[in-house]
Amino acid sequence: MLLFVLLAAAFAPLLRAQDSLVSPPSNRVELRGFDADRIAQLKVDPDYQYDNDLVQVPTLWERFKAWLYELITSFFGSEAGNFVTRNLLYILAVLAIIFAIVILSRGSLRRVFHGAPRELGSVSLVEEDIRGMDLEAMIRESETAGDLRRAIRLHYLLVLRKLVDQGVLNWSPEHTDRDYMAQIKDPALRSRFAHVALVFQWVWYGHAEVERDRYEPLRRPFVEFEQVPVR
Repeated sequence: MLLFVLLAAAFAPLLRAQDSLVSPPSNRVELRGFDADRIAQLKVDPDYQYDNDLVQVPTLWERFKAWLYELITSFFGSEAGNFVTRNLLYILAVLAIIFAIVILSRGSLRRVFHGAPRELGSVSLVEEDIRGMDLEAMIRESETAGDLRRAIRLHYLLVLRKLVDQGVLNWSPEHTDRDYMAQIKDPALRSRFAHVALVFQWVWYGHAEVERDRYEPLRRPFVEFEQVPVR
């Protein structure tokens, strides 16, 4: 009898805890609805449009690559088509470099900005009869008027006449710089003439702007040529 009382006293707290677990809650549960306006805003929010990539229209570059792939594949097979489309940017870069080298080597870039280029020895012909022109007076007149490009051209004609007067050159309105250079036997004199001819062509045919501060260094080799006796 005493043992039963002790067991009942020991298990009484457990029985009370079990009763509290299985008893229904006394607090009232309040059910809340969803915010319909907020849901509508989230539906149109672009940050939540996860399926955009699935319906994205191919770009012009992607369409071009697809067209190029089909074209190359039709001639050389799918392996060549895959190689070209995978490395298209590198191929275009190499082609652009080659094109630029060809353009620069032919002087076409100069043609874009200054018209048709004139190579040394193939300039336009000098139609004036330089033997009867007062070139010194014309140079002074051009310098006074500020037409310094024309002054450089007249300096070049004065160099030609100096060489003609000293018997180095046979002048003709049909001759080009190349013809004159072929007539000069002295290598040092030919080099000096090639230098002034190149400056003249750059200024006159290259349409270079000749300002006052640039004119003096440009005319200096002509003046030196005019003043030093030719041997």
